[in-house]
Amino acid sequence: MPTLQDSPFRNQTLNWRHTATAFDAVCGLLHFESRERFVVLRYAESGEFLVTRVSIIIKAYNEEVHIASAIESALAALPSPEGEVVLVDSASVDKTLECALPYPISIFRIANASERCCGAGPQIGYAHAKGDFLCLMDGDMVLDKEFIKTALAFLNDHPDVAGVGGRIDEMSTENIEFKNRARNLSHLNPLGEVDRLAGGGLYRRSAIDELGYLTDRNLHGYEEFDLGARLRSSGWKLVRLNVPAAKHFGHTSSTYRLLFHRVKMGYIFAPGEMLRASINARYFARVIRSLREFKLWVAVLGYWSAFALLTLFTSYGAAFAALALLGVAAIIVALTVWKKSFSNGTYMVIGWHVFTIGMLFGLFRPRISPLKPLTVETLRLSR
Repeated sequence: MPTLQDSPFRNQTLNWRHTATAFDAVCGLLHFESRERFVVLRYAESGEFLVTRVSIIIKAYNEEVHIASAIESALAALPSPEGEVVLVDSASVDKTLECALPYPISIFRIANASERCCGAGPQIGYAHAKGDFLCLMDGDMVLDKEFIKTALAFLNDHPDVAGVGGRIDEMSTENIEFKNRARNLSHLNPLGEVDRLAGGGLYRRSAIDELGYLTDRNLHGYEEFDLGARLRSSGWKLVRLNVPAAKHFGHTSSTYRLLFHRVKMGYIFAPGEMLRASINARYFARVIRSLREFKLWVAVLGYWSAFALLTLFTSYGAAFAALALLGVAAIIVALTVWKKSFSNGTYMVIGWHVFTIGMLFGLFRPRISPLKPLTVETLRLSR
């Protein structure tokens, strides 16, 4: 009997209005495939139903509170009883793995904590996943049950689209960052054709294979932005649909504790790291055009550079230093009026400066080839 790989129709995706009948058929006709952890049904021109592979990749770090809900939602979101869920743990120091082990999923762990970063987890998942379609999510998310079905149908109808996302609902608003994110979701995650799928989405593996890797192991953040830039530079499109994709239960720590966490985990290096990667791979111009924050950080850098020169190399140094501080105070006042919150305005200005400094450090951090495998422990493989 021919295998799935032998079929000339391996890349023809079944329209989802036929899914129920197809699965009934496949269980009877291709029972040898149903024992594997694969999902999504396909059919050949002859009408013979085939099984296609889909993998949900979850990256997690210290998510003992949320990981069970994330895994359960991923298993429930698979379009049939068959499916593959791959968890990549970033060397958690809490009980994330203990909570995950009871579930019928594949589990991998980053063995070297120094290699831990946002780009490492998804890349490990990609290297071990068997799917022709890859769904990315975080360990503090709950995936919508219908999202994968909807996204697959869209990808089936739009062969020029590499990835599909949906609406991400922010559920945690205990600190200023996530409050602002929840208020500005339509701006941060616009619908239609987009430059990135922040928060995760469903991707064609064939598009990722063209790039050589899924996410850059060097990046402490912005890995989805970098992926989007590389895909679009290769001629692919990304689309965010007006459908629910996931609920995100972000950090509940205080505003400045969260900022300290960003510094400690290296997240503030991410913009500079991504800029460095884009220079090496020649999509720098696309990143500059699309990354709105970059213009802000350059403005902050230019502001202080100009006043530093005026302070050091003119006879009115003290006056220029005072003027620089007065300018910062004026910006805080303006933001306070705009946001109707002094704490919000102050935090925004502090955040700008922290990320500007981080961008500079990230820009000059040494890089490892994103194709170089990471050190991984295999804790369990799903059947």
